[in-house]
Amino acid sequence: MVVVLQKLCSKCKRIIPAGKAYCEQCQRIVDAANEKRRAEGRRKANRAYDKRRDPKYTAFYNSAEWRTLSHTKMIQAGYQCERCKRQHIIAIAAEVHHIQPIQTPEGWERRFDMDNLICLCTKCHNEAHGRFRGRGTKKV
Repeated sequence: MVVVLQKLCSKCKRIIPAGKAYCEQCQRIVDAANEKRRAEGRRKANRAYDKRRDPKYTAFYNSAEWRTLSHTKMIQAGYQCERCKRQHIIAIAAEVHHIQPIQTPEGWERRFDMDNLICLCTKCHNEAHGRFRGRGTKKV
């Protein structure tokens, strides 16, 4: 004789197999609510970041000119990370990076200059900005 353990659904109290929290109907409702909550969290984080960011740079990165230029640069680079490619590593580029930062006067003047752009993978882009370094490591 096989004994199947059962319990009540946490939401509607229907009988369900043990090991699950919800019946199928309630699970769909809970999954949809969780996804909505995650999406709202992402929107809040983006809004918080946008409030800290200078509107001048937000407008620049949202401009049609920048989108066209960055897309063109990605096509030119074959969607490959140019820094990794120099080391004979193939990596997919995720970002177009300004070599001379646009926060400097010279960089702002060169913001649409193709020679001031490089396609980088996420890892190389984070390294270029000195993000996510461990304690005691210095930016190179």
